[in-house]
Amino acid sequence: MGISKSPLAEAVNGHLTSNFERAVFQAALTSFDHVQNPLRVNNFATALRELGRIHLEAQAPDSRVKACEWFQQIYNDRGQPVIERAQRAKYAIQGELPDDFVKDTLGIEVNEAVRDYTRLIGRLSGFTHVNEKTFGVSEEKADELAYRALEVFDQLFIFVKERQEATRKAAEDKAQHALRDVLYNEVDQELDRLSTHTSVEGVDLYDLKIIQMDSTQIRYGGDGNVEVRLQYGSDSDVARNDGVVSHGTYPLTCVFVADTCSPLEISVVPGTLEVDTISFYEPQDDEDFDIGEEEAPEASGS
Repeated sequence: MGISKSPLAEAVNGHLTSNFERAVFQAALTSFDHVQNPLRVNNFATALRELGRIHLEAQAPDSRVKACEWFQQIYNDRGQPVIERAQRAKYAIQGELPDDFVKDTLGIEVNEAVRDYTRLIGRLSGFTHVNEKTFGVSEEKADELAYRALEVFDQLFIFVKERQEATRKAAEDKAQHALRDVLYNEVDQELDRLSTHTSVEGVDLYDLKIIQMDSTQIRYGGDGNVEVRLQYGSDSDVARNDGVVSHGTYPLTCVFVADTCSPLEISVVPGTLEVDTISFYEPQDDEDFDIGEEEAPEASGS
């Protein structure tokens, strides 16, 4: 089985995000299939390295990188402003999140990750150099070298994706914790109409994701459940068995927003909090209700 039909080539193709990237990758594979060309291994590795650059630039566009609070302009030997590969890799992992938040609050060392990424690029670049180990080798040796280059290339994608996901997951977990008090207040107002006295007993925000982030704002989307105590009548009514207390659990969805410079100072986007109380209006068993002080009196024996 040739390198172009290998599971690894299919995996790499799955990482690519545009038709142009996929076309470049296919051209690299086609170039490698020219067995008469003694430079085919070097050309293949060079095409992979260029494809890595193309993909990284698409994931970290100039305008997005330059807008980051952590971005520092660097100039080349001709005095022209440039964005270094390490800066793009940092953006791909960290996005617009501030350095102090990522390092001190999330405990993630992005700079170390960027150095590891650069080392992988160095390993891939090693295959591009023309020397006796890569020039005019046998078909079997060429396949081995190309496969090793493809492995490194695949590792580049996996490396960035895993660290990007780890950073976002850590930020989402911190935000989820910070949202508890905010949600209690908002949900309490949302459900106040359901009974004479509605009190929130618990909010479980089991799923919170960053749905959008730029240099100024982070938007989170959340799903969860709210547990409530619904009291009908005053406390005196309940004490006299004239009032009723019930409990319910309802699903909720909400969108939250924070300034990118302060990712944990989160507020609810007005109009986005939805608590699905349809089950409140459905027939319920008597056991869902507590009469009087939390439970119905037992019938006395004759």
